[in-house]
Amino acid sequence: MPIEIVILLLVAVAGIAGSIVLLVFNASLQRAAADGPQDEAEAFFPDGLRSADAPLSAEVPLQAEGPLPAEGPQFSENALPAAARQELQFTPLDREPENQRAARPAPAAPEAVQPAAPGSTVVGRIALSIGNAQDIGTRAQQQDAFAITPLEEELVVRDHGVMAVVCDGMGGMENGAEAANLGAIQFMRAYLAADRVDDDTLVESVYRANESVYNAFAGKTGELAGTTLVAASVLPDGLRFVSVGDSHIYLFRKGKLYQLNRDHNYFSELLEEVKAGRMTMEEARSHPERAHLTSFVGLEELELVDYNVSPVPLRPGDRVLLCSDGLFKTLSLQEMTEILASSRGFGAQEELLAAVRQKAKRKQDNVTVVLLYCDPVE
Repeated sequence: MPIEIVILLLVAVAGIAGSIVLLVFNASLQRAAADGPQDEAEAFFPDGLRSADAPLSAEVPLQAEGPLPAEGPQFSENALPAAARQELQFTPLDREPENQRAARPAPAAPEAVQPAAPGSTVVGRIALSIGNAQDIGTRAQQQDAFAITPLEEELVVRDHGVMAVVCDGMGGMENGAEAANLGAIQFMRAYLAADRVDDDTLVESVYRANESVYNAFAGKTGELAGTTLVAASVLPDGLRFVSVGDSHIYLFRKGKLYQLNRDHNYFSELLEEVKAGRMTMEEARSHPERAHLTSFVGLEELELVDYNVSPVPLRPGDRVLLCSDGLFKTLSLQEMTEILASSRGFGAQEELLAAVRQKAKRKQDNVTVVLLYCDPVE
């Protein structure tokens, strides 16, 4: 028999106040028993990302320039130049020489971290807590939205793990706030409606959300509306993520911050021109259309979607950060890293937001931060 699950949806709605509205909706679902945890010895990062312009069953191998890191993001076969990687703020994970890896001593115990906060839940071998923070910036309307599954709902956690999604409505279009809210809601509904979470569930949920947003606006009124979307699902076997547009997902581990996804914007295409020698990096960085999105939720045909092929095993002490561009276009990667490294307890999301406000940018965009805290199971 299907089981009734109450889902807590936190979204940002339009309005000068930029208030957050609490939405509750139900979903009926059924699922097989949860999979067991992944072996700790498995590599942290998957073999690569898949793009949804290929069939879901087709894996696109990615390669990097130079030696591949033992644990880290990998670029496609038309690899980005080093300057491009720096511009995109990817942090390469450290590589340990093969001849040293076999002889290395047993890993030390995880660094001391704060105990799990009240309201956390156990997923696999970690205690998971979630924090969120949001600010309207100097905009007249809040066009960010986010949704989080409730940690206290044991049936949700058992069958679907923990899911968080952040959407950033496109400010240059009408109905940006509505598109973000609808995208977050429909993505979450599709995810929870799946009988079993597998490697394709997140991508399929993105397509359902895209269909809903397109039909609600362009397909109905002829007025195109769009939103970015980045989502993370944590199950016993690790982290799955998916992204469309230019919102980001990061992994903070052992004092370093790693961007897991890549932007879908015209700047990425300009980098190919730089690589081919037809444009300088300075010309690419100053191009007036560099920030234009090449993929977003709300298109008639969604072609570009980034997601990981295999789950990313999580460790105690890890932090998973989802955010809209109002954060990383205001704070540098170093500033974000320092805040996460120095933060104690479960308030890093508020510290990130405070740092944004301290910048006092004249045209500060909306900011949304969702932070997943992975800590030892007591």
